[in-house]
Amino acid sequence: MVIEWSVEHNDRITFNAIPPEDNSMSNPDYKLLPFHWYTTAEYWINPKNNYGFSADDVVATITAAANTWDSQTSANVFSYKGTTGRSPGKYDGYNVIGWGPYRAGVIAVTYIWYIGDRIIESDTRLNTLYKWSLSGEPNKMDVQNIMTHEFGHWCGLDDLYADEDYWLTMYGYASYGEIYKRTLGLGDILGLKAVYGE
Repeated sequence: MVIEWSVEHNDRITFNAIPPEDNSMSNPDYKLLPFHWYTTAEYWINPKNNYGFSADDVVATITAAANTWDSQTSANVFSYKGTTGRSPGKYDGYNVIGWGPYRAGVIAVTYIWYIGDRIIESDTRLNTLYKWSLSGEPNKMDVQNIMTHEFGHWCGLDDLYADEDYWLTMYGYASYGEIYKRTLGLGDILGLKAVYGE
């Protein structure tokens, strides 16, 4: 079975209910998916893009996002295997991250194939309907910000949509120029440890 998880662009968030200051290190909220990896998730990156990013810069940015999760547990959650010409979104025995088209309103989508509670393959597609940046530029989606969130799904964490969870990496909406999801909050870390241990 395959499930798609996405981070969505929503211009209609009511900001008066969102904590005015970053409270991510005191917020313990997390939600788990009903499945996760039981082995190290080996992944490949298709660095091809129309944004002028070098392959090396794409790889460095995406591996930094994966390492953000790996640094919070002694488990080997992720292992970068190299670049590929494969496209994400196809069940083909490769866990691929790359760009491609998807529907409007969805910034990125993670595909998860699983059997029972065991993930057997994951891919992430960064939606080419959006402009992208590697440096948090305004009016563009930040690759590391979005990939840190998407790797959370690979880890077995679900999206959070309550306003009080706005500052956590697994908050399910994102905006142009946003970079705070590059670092994990307390709830993100507790969710990771609930799956993989200390």
